[in-house]
Formats: sequence, structure tokens, C-alpha cells
Amino acid sequence: MHVDLLEKIDRKAILEEANSVKVKLDMSWKNLQDVGLQSHKPHLDPIKEWQSSTKRSEKSQYPETYFKYPLFDTQLLNRIVGKYGLVRTRIIKSPARKCTAFTRKLSKRVYIPLMTNPGDRIIIENKVYSLEVGKIYLVNTTLEHAAINASNKNGVAIIGCIYE
Repeated sequence: MHVDLLEKIDRKAILEEANSVKVKLDMSWKNLQDVGLQSHKPHLDPIKEWQSSTKRSEKSQYPETYFKYPLFDTQLLNRIVGKYGLVRTRIIKSPARKCTAFTRKLSKRVYIPLMTNPGDRIIIENKVYSLEVGKIYLVNTTLEHAAINASNKNGVAIIGCIYE
């Protein structure tokens, strides 16, 4: 298994929730990089804590699995996080004309594309996939993989870690 479709979702509703996070933090899609949606303790201030889970896991003060408490009042997103047992969930931007190095992660990831472009791809063990907005995917990032945005526009997705 490289990529499995988990479910279809209301693309407008999930984008509205992501926009509400962006507005709360006074950010635009242009200046957004990574926004953590979960914290390592319950009831923390999202304005102060949204960056704590965005560090690379080897540089973070806490393991990925500690980031399990919702920071924002996002009903649909928090339902999805709870349903799949996601940790260290965040909104990420995939910059235009950029790619990541091939890597292997410790856990699989759930991907929820919010804004995609024709040049957005994920490569897993030399197989190429395009992920569509309005769908939730389980991606086996424990296998060698890389992400590519070969378009002239930024892409945006919600990504959460899942330990089975």
C-alpha cells in the first residue's frame, strides 16, 4: 500500500476551517509555511503554541505522539483528527517549483489536500501519485518518498501522523 483513499469530505467546509485558523493567526496563504494544529498539553493558547509542533521531530522538545490536543475550534478537522487518531497535525504549504528530498518517516501520514495544482505529485518507491482536493488519504511515508510541486502556484495541505 502506497496511497489509500480513506474518505471524501466537503472541500468547502475543510477549506473554511483552515481559513479560520489562518485568520486567527493573522496570516495569509502567501506567508504561511507550517501551522501546528495540535499541542502537547490540553487548553494551551493557539496564538502562542501553533509553532511548537512544526519543528522537525528530531529537533522538537517532545516526541510526535505528544502533539494530540487540538489548538483550534475546528469541528470538522477535529472530528477527522479524532477519527483517525492523528498526532502532530499541521497545515503545510508546498512552495511553487520546489521538491523535498527522498526520505522515510517513522509513521504513515494522513493527507488532506486543500489547494492543489496540476504539477503537485508525491513519489513513493518510484510510483507517482496526485492527491485530489475533497479527499482524505492515508500515505505510507515509512517508505522512501518525496513531494514535488512543479507548478507556478503554492499548494496547501493538512498532514497528520498516524501510528497504527
